[in-house]
Amino acid sequence: MRFLALAIAVALLGSIAAVTYAGEVSLTIVNVVTPQDVKIWEPTSITVKKGDKVSLRLVNKHTDEHGYEIPAFGVKEVVAGDKTASVSFVADKAGVFPIKCQLHPAHVVGQLVVLE
Repeated sequence: MRFLALAIAVALLGSIAAVTYAGEVSLTIVNVVTPQDVKIWEPTSITVKKGDKVSLRLVNKHTDEHGYEIPAFGVKEVVAGDKTASVSFVADKAGVFPIKCQLHPAHVVGQLVVLE
């Protein structure tokens, strides 16, 4: 009887430990000009957990269009001047991934950090 109870407890704990819930991360990312007159998306670094659903609201405060790209997750958005756009993806792999502007590569450099 004790063995059966122990076996059931181990099975239950094992199944509970195996259940993980992905989170949801929502951020507003704003295109700004630094004091050095460089256009960047702020924040430049984003940290999430593997499995998280990531929703980004991209706010372009400039009159010209700018891009926001995270190639590893298929994110490639062009945000018109003085407009807002939204992108969503699931962070399904861990690592450090570059964020860039596909239209102006020198303007925007950042990283997405996906923790295990």
